[in-house]
Amino acid sequence: MEKHDRFLEIVFNRIALPTFVIDHNHTIISWNLALENLTAQNHKDMIGTQNQWMTFYASKRPTLADLIVEGGKDNAVSHFYKNKFRKSPLIDDAFEAEDFFPDIGEHGEWLSFTAASIRDNSGNIIGAIETLTNISNEKRNKIALQESEERYKRLSITDNLTGLFNRRFFTDNLTLELERSQRYAQGFTLCLIDLDNFKSMNDNYGHLFGDEILVLFSQLLKQNLRHSDTAYRYGGEEFAIVFPGSTLESASLVAERVRKNLEEYVFNFEGKSVSITGSFGISCKSDYDFNIESIIKRADQALYSAKHNGKNKIEIAEQPSS
Repeated sequence: MEKHDRFLEIVFNRIALPTFVIDHNHTIISWNLALENLTAQNHKDMIGTQNQWMTFYASKRPTLADLIVEGGKDNAVSHFYKNKFRKSPLIDDAFEAEDFFPDIGEHGEWLSFTAASIRDNSGNIIGAIETLTNISNEKRNKIALQESEERYKRLSITDNLTGLFNRRFFTDNLTLELERSQRYAQGFTLCLIDLDNFKSMNDNYGHLFGDEILVLFSQLLKQNLRHSDTAYRYGGEEFAIVFPGSTLESASLVAERVRKNLEEYVFNFEGKSVSITGSFGISCKSDYDFNIESIIKRADQALYSAKHNGKNKIEIAEQPSS
């Protein structure tokens, strides 16, 4: 018997997957060499104890193998591994799961693990075996790819200078907003903004100062918006705000706050201090708007009126009657 046990120990230590076995009392009866290398827990310190949890968790809780010994009930497994487990497609009454373990290794490790019951000839559970696989590299590569894709997506819809959404995303988002408003009978408001006399500002003070003004105005713009509002760099010194579910009155209040803050703001750059104003044109989605061009056109006409009537003011477009 001792020779047989020694043979099993040699076999377990030759298994490349970190593996441990517990009996029906949750006592560890095997802790192989691969698991020692993964967790830095020596088998001599683990075998004969019920401390399997200490290797993986900061406070006492059952491992997947412990839950198998307790009957492997779906609700119990779900309680501890919610949205992280599935039934094994290969072994009856076995479960597979994956999770991040911050206390393993220097920086934590992602592990995939499978636990299955060990039964006697009568079918009674007499223990459980759990095998683990280090999937940290795979996970980190996947996360890096997702972050790279998200970064590319952000860059594709963001203006490089100001950090606001760009004109391309403005067109896409305004189209979606129109479709949403038609589906749910919920309006929205559009505001176009043009910085007054910006060309002469560039000519007199240089493009670096002009870029600084665009950046600082973009920050001012974002500070005055609601969480649901979105701001865009529409052109060179032209900006846009989309107000979902907003009336002309509430959008006008925000626009006036932006206009006044801009008027009072002093831009400083390399010893130069200047002030600048903006003109605003606002239009509200109507029942006669079947494309975004009509909404943009009315806001643009209102903006032209603000420019023509003295600048540094807000003009509201008339709603179409037919």
